[in-house]
Amino acid sequence: MKHTDIGKLDRTHAKHVWDVAEYCRRNGIHKAEEKRLIKVLGKYASTHELQMNIVRPQTRTR
Repeated sequence: MKHTDIGKLDRTHAKHVWDVAEYCRRNGIHKAEEKRLIKVLGKYASTHELQMNIVRPQTRTR
């Protein structure tokens, strides 16, 4: 295994990774949708992955 010095890492390309359950709780996403996201993405995912995979109910505009 190769050792990586944390001080030398470039932090400009770092992604914030969320616990899917925590993200759903903070954003008011229903439990059924949370379970589906965990099946699709796993326990941890980036914000972009979560936003692209959330299925929101359609609302009528009439």
